[in-house]
This record gives sequence, C-alpha cells and structure tokens, in this order.
Amino acid sequence: MLKKDRVAHYLETAERLELLIPTFDPANGDMILVFKTEAANGGRSLRLSPELGAEFRSYIFRAMREKAN
Repeated sequence: MLKKDRVAHYLETAERLELLIPTFDPANGDMILVFKTEAANGGRSLRLSPELGAEFRSYIFRAMREKAN
C-alpha cells in the first residue's frame, strides 16, 4: 500500500478521541497515555518511549502556556 493510500485509509477510519489521560509509570518514569474513543466501550493505553513522552509533554506545556495568554 502506498503512503498516500495509507493516509487516506486512516482518515476514513479514524475514530474521535473522547478521553485522554497522560500518566507516568513510577517505576521507570515512562509516560503512559490512557485513552477512550467514542466507538469503544472500554479504554486502551499506550506506553511511550522516553523521547516521544518528552515531545508529548512539550506539546501539553505549550498548549497550557498559550491558553494562559
């Protein structure tokens, strides 16, 4: 499947995110994202690499600063 086809597929099948809770594993500091989509009955979680977790935290802090201004 070509990259353009994959993007089109994901755009067609994307579910709306209903809930997103960032949390941390106290044992090793990994960020864990707990999320629920509109179509799901239960939630799911993803463990982020330290690099991706740091990038996600920077997005959260930037959004908080922009909202405060």
